Amino acid sequence: MKKILILFSLVLITTSCFRKPDLESARKTKMEIIDPERHYYPILRGSELTAEFKIYNRGNEPLIIYDVQASCGCIELDFPTGSIGKDDFGFIVLDYDSAKNIGYVEFFVTILANTEKDVFTTVKFDLNVVTSPHYTQDYEEIYLERRKAKLAGAVDGDLTKQGYYIDEERTVR
Repeated sequence: MKKILILFSLVLITTSCFRKPDLESARKTKMEIIDPERHYYPILRGSELTAEFKIYNRGNEPLIIYDVQASCGCIELDFPTGSIGKDDFGFIVLDYDSAKNIGYVEFFVTILANTEKDVFTTVKFDLNVVTSPHYTQDYEEIYLERRKAKLAGAVDGDLTKQGYYIDEERTVR
């Protein structure tokens, strides 16, 4: 009996994690985003930038944000997981890491919500990533330093020894 209960619980948890939102039958509302297109001032490569987008529910139904997707893996996202009531607001917070970029960069963030006109809403920001006039670290150096700090000893050895292959041979070196 205990095994059946555990199996049932596991199936219930697994199926609830992969449930897709039913956007056609969801009650629609209106969403307003404050300054959806932004142009930030230049930052030094290796710096981080936090952008907060304030979103309002301007409709009569609760606003539900199902998913938020960034156009780059260098952006970490945080968004409201619960519903936002009528005339209430929430924040979508983007943490951008400029370690692997240089020059002009432009990013798009797509918001999937129960809005009336479009299911997808996009916000955009751009900026210039500049190098320091005193010392310019290679982007690999910055990336590896941060990766080692995040892993904090979880990986043994040097992170750069990942091997390569040549097209003719297809052998790993």
